[in-house]
Amino acid sequence: MRRDADFERAMRQAAALFGQGKLAEAQALAEEIQRVDGRHFYALHLLSTIAMRRSDWEEGLRLASAALEVDPRHVEVLCNRGSALRMLHRYSEALADYDRALAIAPGSHVALNNRGVALAALGRHGEALASFGAALRITPDNPRARYGRGISRLMEGDFAAGWDDYEWRWAGSENATAMRPLGVPLFTDDNWGRCRLALWTEQGLGDQLLFSTLVPELEARGQAFVLEADARLVPAFRRAHPAWTVVSPRESETAFNVCDRHLPIGSLPRLLRRTRDSFERQPKALLAADPDRTARFRSRFESAGALVVGISWRTFQPKTRTYYEGRKNAPLDAFRDLSRARDLRLIDLQYGDTATEFAAFAANGGRLIRLEDLDKFNDLEGLLAAIEACDVIVSTSNVTAHLAGCLGKRTMVVYLRANPAFHYWVADARGRCPWYPSVEIVSDPAMDSWDEALRRVTDRLRR
Repeated sequence: MRRDADFERAMRQAAALFGQGKLAEAQALAEEIQRVDGRHFYALHLLSTIAMRRSDWEEGLRLASAALEVDPRHVEVLCNRGSALRMLHRYSEALADYDRALAIAPGSHVALNNRGVALAALGRHGEALASFGAALRITPDNPRARYGRGISRLMEGDFAAGWDDYEWRWAGSENATAMRPLGVPLFTDDNWGRCRLALWTEQGLGDQLLFSTLVPELEARGQAFVLEADARLVPAFRRAHPAWTVVSPRESETAFNVCDRHLPIGSLPRLLRRTRDSFERQPKALLAADPDRTARFRSRFESAGALVVGISWRTFQPKTRTYYEGRKNAPLDAFRDLSRARDLRLIDLQYGDTATEFAAFAANGGRLIRLEDLDKFNDLEGLLAAIEACDVIVSTSNVTAHLAGCLGKRTMVVYLRANPAFHYWVADARGRCPWYPSVEIVSDPAMDSWDEALRRVTDRLRR
């Protein structure tokens, strides 16, 4: 390949292939250019963008850094490298790249929005709001900035404005889903008691559980509804609320035929939780565990004079959400001293493959009762029963914490630096989760290690 006209033609072709979604072909062409000229800026830029599209953050970072060695003032590449750094939990470095981009192009709404996201990840929500606001002054209908501003507003306790912005999640979230076309109008404040509502699930299991805590208020208002829930949770809902119509996604198409309004469940807070005081209406419990399975687990867990503590320490995220893991995952080894306390008995409630972690924990003297016969991911009936059989739950931000809160089980949710991954774990004035009355928050700005966090948990349990 000759350097001048051939390079330009090949680069145009690679860019066109990328625009058509033909990533492998675009990558092959860009790599051919780079083999001839290892410092070809646009080849490096394109290869970095392709790596990012495939969630290969390390490779995206490497290639973007190489491109910036050629042109250190390229705003788009600075923003791309910042995004790679953010996905790798290197938020301060990401923020520095966005600031460099804005020093070059102060009107870049992309850099302003990304800067807001990095600031929010660092827990600096006041500054994040200013950055999102600046982006929105340039592009008022920017869904990413509206959604990001909404999350920071919720973190700051500005619920009315926060939930209004949260409605931009369909286009603004990094894991956006589509609004379901059900063929009937959306439910509004004018429809209370005048229709039958199809309430459908969205997002992950934790979000479904969280927003479902508002459904008892529909019942209290006399609002007829059909609630769609994850099939693994339907028995626990029906057990706790026999008068409700609760269906699995498989059953919902037929069940929703009787409804004349619909609402995604994540839109309920916009109607019902617009002030701090409104959270006083949260139910003490939402779900009910199988009493027979609970009794069997309790007999397995009982030990004379010991407090039975169920623990869960991590989340398993898809590659597009790995930026959460640094704030949601504790090392199992941090629980070692807790497990050695004579008056405590630890039960493993963690879902996913943790065999390697457990082996290392046991080898270092950690004591933890494993439930080898329980599939904690698919058998949520069994997991709920195991949670109910414990005296208290200690967990990071994950589904186990939501399940425990929905059972009304005494729970401690732990995170570092008073910087939760999600708005709903921000402590209220009593140090509790406003969504789940039984959940205590263990965190503060000076708590920057998991060992310190678990020492505080141990102190609370002994008190």
